[in-house]
Amino acid sequence: MRTRIMIGGAIAAIIGLAMGAVAIAGPNSSNSASTLPSSSCGPLFYKGSGSPQYIVASDLPLQGAGRAQNLAMQQAIQYVLEKEYKFKAGKYTVGYQGCDDSTAQTGAWDPAKCSSNARAYASDKSVIGVLGTFNSGCSKLIVPILNRAPGGAVAMLSSANTNVGLTHFAPWNSPGEPKIYYPTGVRNYARVAATDDFQGPAMADYLKSKKVKSVFIIHDNQTFGKGVANAFQNRASGLGIKVLGFVPWDAKATSYAAIGDQIASSGAQSVYMGGLVCNNGVKLIKDIRAAVGPKPIFTGPDGFTPFSATAEAGSAAQGMVISYAGQPLSKLGPTGKKFIAQFRAYAKIKGQVPPYAVYQAQAAQIMLGAIAASNGTRGSVVGAMFRSNIKNGIMGTFHFDKNGDTVPFKWITMSKLKGDTGVYEFSVVTKVKG
Repeated sequence: MRTRIMIGGAIAAIIGLAMGAVAIAGPNSSNSASTLPSSSCGPLFYKGSGSPQYIVASDLPLQGAGRAQNLAMQQAIQYVLEKEYKFKAGKYTVGYQGCDDSTAQTGAWDPAKCSSNARAYASDKSVIGVLGTFNSGCSKLIVPILNRAPGGAVAMLSSANTNVGLTHFAPWNSPGEPKIYYPTGVRNYARVAATDDFQGPAMADYLKSKKVKSVFIIHDNQTFGKGVANAFQNRASGLGIKVLGFVPWDAKATSYAAIGDQIASSGAQSVYMGGLVCNNGVKLIKDIRAAVGPKPIFTGPDGFTPFSATAEAGSAAQGMVISYAGQPLSKLGPTGKKFIAQFRAYAKIKGQVPPYAVYQAQAAQIMLGAIAASNGTRGSVVGAMFRSNIKNGIMGTFHFDKNGDTVPFKWITMSKLKGDTGVYEFSVVTKVKG
């Protein structure tokens, strides 16, 4: 059973990002963790005594439009490890390495990098857990490799993946999902983000609240973009919003004028863009706005964060409503608000902390707590992660269901682009059983 609650409002959210310095660990001893390859991963972050026994790695795209947001997510992990856990989870010393799954050529996550990173994590017995990824398509490559890792499946926890097929059924899933990602039959992946069967519908609810009667859907034809677009389409149709098109865009195209003309000819009152801003999203927004004029409402999922990246489209993007898969920071409880204040000072962030950096901190706490509760084996960390029961945490009170999804509440937040920041616009919270 699902109970949906829609929340409107106008709470300003100014997004600022800053890079932090990375500390380098001293020489490793024979009993210390080995480090992951520098070709993909940054230096070891560790300030504890001696050398760490284990490594937690993060896997994020550190090049391209989303770079600033993902650097803030790395800093959130560093803050939790250094300031809250003092580089120790229970009786185990833990270091951290941030790894890049993107390439300079594409400015986005790269399948080959995701796969090679996964093999490095799986083969290095020092790696006790992985935090990531940001992009669901990358996780679909990493999870099954970690699931078959020597010495047991490696725990993986994402703060941003939203594609449904990673954990549970949806009508638009690819064949065999989600079982194909867990060849051993053991689940080793969980996430703190709500999924696209909530994110897509929430935007349709928003448009319905604005009395929008028609929408034209475009998507980047990738795992995340097409999936969330399908979820949006199902809900929009059910609400009586006419879907006037469902068309893919080519990230390598030099012009989207033809798609813009198609949307203009349809007379759609709104446009939903399912995909990633790094897939030529700035050019897409500019070309479509030029074709349709100022009236149609532009909307999209969290693939169009950080807001500053989408704002590169200038006036064409202003007023675009963008969702993200979590609770608005203004509605977090005391623990969340305290974290934000302390992390802002630690990372020297001006303005509001990016939401996914906050969610990443929660994921880091869960991972380190699972390591502390384990016997030091990979399998025991996986078990402890799934048994985590968070009470009054950064993201509130929740636990994981058998699939690795959070229950009982699913939050989706919509913000309207103003300048290069997001202004809180609307939220949907759904209560589920689990």
